[in-house]
Amino acid sequence: MGRRETPVPDGPLREFALELRELRITAPGAPTYRELAQKANYSPSVLSRAAAGHTLPTLDVTLAFVAACDGEVEEWRQRWTMLHVTLQRAHPDLIAEADEPRDATDGPGEPTPPGDTATGGTAAASTATGRVARGRPLLVALAAALAAAVTLAVTLAVTSPWSSQAKRQVVPPSGSTWSPTSAYDPVYLDRRLPLPDYNFYFDLQTGVVTEGDGPWSMSTNSGGDGHGAFELPDDTDVYISPEPSLTPDRCAAHASPAPSYGVRFRQVPPRTLFCLRSRKTGEIAVIKVIETDDGNYAAKIALDYYRPR
Repeated sequence: MGRRETPVPDGPLREFALELRELRITAPGAPTYRELAQKANYSPSVLSRAAAGHTLPTLDVTLAFVAACDGEVEEWRQRWTMLHVTLQRAHPDLIAEADEPRDATDGPGEPTPPGDTATGGTAAASTATGRVARGRPLLVALAAALAAAVTLAVTLAVTSPWSSQAKRQVVPPSGSTWSPTSAYDPVYLDRRLPLPDYNFYFDLQTGVVTEGDGPWSMSTNSGGDGHGAFELPDDTDVYISPEPSLTPDRCAAHASPAPSYGVRFRQVPPRTLFCLRSRKTGEIAVIKVIETDDGNYAAKIALDYYRPR
């Protein structure tokens, strides 16, 4: 039976680390760190340190950890980004340096992290892997590199939002009815973004939350009624959909100049869709409201972003 993980220390990393641990425990099959390492491509010790709460793991390690647990990768990307910004200002010593991914030569000698129950079968498989890797390290490494290059090439060819094949294969998220016959091409779909308060911005073009506004970004404010609103960029038209789905083409047909206060939270309760259209570039953002907070004007949305063909 594996040992319990050491308690997470108090501090700015406590919540982040505890929720990483909870993500692993509630993942399908509640994988051990050693089992998680097989999917995440990082050693068990690196993954264990990520959830220890002593330092902020790198973004690559965090996303590999989350993906291996079947978690919401984009949501965790935003959480990591906001925490990283906070730590850079107040606790830069809590930010971890880069961790190398495990490779084919990772043998069985690395100790199992606390809280990781390794079965005899898993240990035997690791031992066998270690013997093969030590016998032919160069051949194994070259084969792995070639396989990764082929996979990357195929993925880019299929998933690039500007390729004709991607236009045929993009699956719209719930609430979107985009089709390949649209006058707009999707750049990304269903990007989940949490805005902690009105000091941050949704960067609509890149699909991230930032501390400063960009060429086309959206924040929040009081809305003039004290209950909050989405503060819209200049030269932008808006349309609030009465339907549970909204296409970029429909947005372009119905959008009109936005009020000076933006779109009030009361106008777009959770599950409501609204869209923005830039008068300068024609780009369109379709926004699904997930939740809002009229206390600090925080908001969480799902975002689709399109460019005209």
